[in-house]
Amino acid sequence: MGVWLIESLRLTVLVEDTVEESNKKLITGHGLSILVEAKVNGVDVCVLMDTGPSSKALLNNIDVLGVNPRRVDAVVLSHGHYDHTDGLMGALKSIAKCVPVLAHPEAFNLKFSVDPKLRFNGSAFTVADVEGAGGIPFLSKDSIKIADGIITTGEIERLTSYERVEGFWTIKNNRVVKDSMPDDQALVINMKDKGLVVITGCAHAGVVNTVNYARKITGTSRVYAVLGGFHLIDASEERIEATIRDLARFDPMFLGPCHCTGEKAISRIKEAFGDKCHRLRTGDTVTL
Repeated sequence: MGVWLIESLRLTVLVEDTVEESNKKLITGHGLSILVEAKVNGVDVCVLMDTGPSSKALLNNIDVLGVNPRRVDAVVLSHGHYDHTDGLMGALKSIAKCVPVLAHPEAFNLKFSVDPKLRFNGSAFTVADVEGAGGIPFLSKDSIKIADGIITTGEIERLTSYERVEGFWTIKNNRVVKDSMPDDQALVINMKDKGLVVITGCAHAGVVNTVNYARKITGTSRVYAVLGGFHLIDASEERIEATIRDLARFDPMFLGPCHCTGEKAISRIKEAFGDKCHRLRTGDTVTL
């Protein structure tokens, strides 16, 4: 991805936790789904990044926003939590053709938390369900190329000292173990004359780790935009400040925090980055 090939990029937030008062026909939900429309060497490419927490919200908003789901070429799941995957069956039905569904091999594992009581937070669906609905599972720990200039990160290298995964559990070999969320991945787009656009679902691996890894696997140091969930909602002040410090070192032109970033962290990011920061909500469109 050393050559910048993406000529234009349009992002539409199909589902997020919040919405502007003027968009009352849109359904919100704790989760995220972003439609990615790009032009690559004159060819249109359409990717659905996550599917939100329900088919009801996703399909309603697709209709209200006038989106044609049959244009979708691939679905990317950032990780296996319900708030990013439970709209998948509705998405595949509306796409109405066989499409690749890109995910980590552990994305469909049993996932749960205890906060304060036992709660299942994984996907409601299995790989067999995906296949039955017309999805073609591409389950890989590695980066997958969707089109020239558009890739998934695959499993993300974790180097920062302050970005840690806490509070998630799974079962392996009949034993309860901490879920370090190896299935967390991002979508990376390399834009002509601009640099990398990194789209995260929840950034459980850490948003700074994610951007650093995107730079590593693309061989491109220039970062144009970072958007999605940054998972700072329960983060300490120290982690929020460290994240802001290291994001600033990338010198992005656009930051679009939303979903699990949390309002406190979003407010701090806005203070630090000013007009470069845009809090994304359901129904928002971003043209880069």
